[in-house]
Amino acid sequence: MNTYLMIPVLTALFWAVSFFTPYSLAGGGLTTEGLKKSLSMNESLLTKSTLVRKVEEIDLPEVSETLEKARSFHKKALDKLSKSDLKGAAKARDESLRLLMLASRLAHKASSFVEENAKVSYEEKLKSVQALLAAHKRITDLSSDSETEKMLQKKVMPLLAESEIEAKQKKYEEAFSLLSKAYVLTTSSINTQRSGQTLVRSLDFATEREAYEYEFGRYENYKMLVNMMIDDRKLFKRDARTKPFFDETERYQRQAEQFAKQGQYMKASEAIEKASKTLVSLLRDSGIHIPGV
Repeated sequence: MNTYLMIPVLTALFWAVSFFTPYSLAGGGLTTEGLKKSLSMNESLLTKSTLVRKVEEIDLPEVSETLEKARSFHKKALDKLSKSDLKGAAKARDESLRLLMLASRLAHKASSFVEENAKVSYEEKLKSVQALLAAHKRITDLSSDSETEKMLQKKVMPLLAESEIEAKQKKYEEAFSLLSKAYVLTTSSINTQRSGQTLVRSLDFATEREAYEYEFGRYENYKMLVNMMIDDRKLFKRDARTKPFFDETERYQRQAEQFAKQGQYMKASEAIEKASKTLVSLLRDSGIHIPGV
């Protein structure tokens, strides 16, 4: 579990219990000087503390809105104090702290969710890379091309090792990025070997899942090419003319991913191949010819 918010949260809660409680009790005990001191500490929590900085890093509307409400009640407390309404100031101050703690809990929950999703994505990507590497090995064994296998291993193994180190430190986004590089290198090498050949898929891949992973890799390569042509080369745009291509591509991709989740990898392969063909059609429609495709 992600614990980066826990220490500041506990510190703030301890401070709240030990300092605020006596002033929140009904009856006497409320003084202008005491409220000024507590509001000064509250302002530091709301503006300068590690707690609020970590809360602000979680870019979620619910968290941001709760934090803003906490700051609003703090201002209200200051206004009440300026009018000598000590009970009103104490009440607004306590609500400000309560909302800050709520924002902190929401942020902690969100950060844990994000980390868990990142971990799952990393683990799924690792399985995909391993499957593609196994497929690559079978292809090079069939063609007796040990040199190509060695070249790929030399490029990919350091990436996998570095990715594992990052994952152990729970830096899953960095680990995923390294795996993505290994993924592209492997699919590109497989694609190069298959170019101009008519290899039987069952000879290339031990399982339907590995065949799907290969086809999905090809699709991602086409998608990267399309994005490059749009973002870097400015050769065409995402507009009314190209929208039908993108819509169809996304529909096939969703179908493929759904079939894959159900373990229907042959159907998943067929769907993702259609997505790739749609991207190729988009490129051709935009005047871009891909040799060998």
